[in-house]
Amino acid sequence: MIFSRAISFVSLLTVFLSFTFVAANPAAFAGARSDVFTVGKRQDTDITSILTDLQSQVGQILPQIDTLVANGNANDATVTPLINQLTSAIGTSNDNLNKLPEDKKHKGDKDEIAKIIAFIVTDITKTLNGLLLSGAFIPGLGALLVTVDVVLNKLLTGVELLLAGVLKLVAVLLVDVALLLKSISFGLVLAALGF
Repeated sequence: MIFSRAISFVSLLTVFLSFTFVAANPAAFAGARSDVFTVGKRQDTDITSILTDLQSQVGQILPQIDTLVANGNANDATVTPLINQLTSAIGTSNDNLNKLPEDKKHKGDKDEIAKIIAFIVTDITKTLNGLLLSGAFIPGLGALLVTVDVVLNKLLTGVELLLAGVLKLVAVLLVDVALLLKSISFGLVLAALGF
């Protein structure tokens, strides 16, 4: 009982410290990922455009992590800033969803939004799983993964609040990714998707 409370306290403290670090280090994004599914750019801000922007940012960050892993250069100093950029981008998108004007809330093509979310979650999951399998020595990786899980879950539940039923569509698209989500211990995301 005491041990489980201590673990819960440490997890909560880790998440808090990770968010503090993310807030203190704004994201800078490099070149875009060429294989990212994109939706036509919209002039106005709506759910789809916010998620499309996030997909673009994720598509710029993840290839950098993949390259570090492939070249054997993944370590605490090289990976931590990129994961912090990732969590910051997801958090910013969630904030933007919360700031949508009333006439933009609860509107959007659920199928299109579900596809964008599925691509984002799939790309993040594959990259982070590859990082874990690389055996790179990153002391704070567990805490970083918890932070990604928390902000990604927040985003998913935020989209679900705006468009009820969209996560059911996402879950169908991510059936093959569920095992990878389990392997990187994304329990909150798995719960949000009903796995």
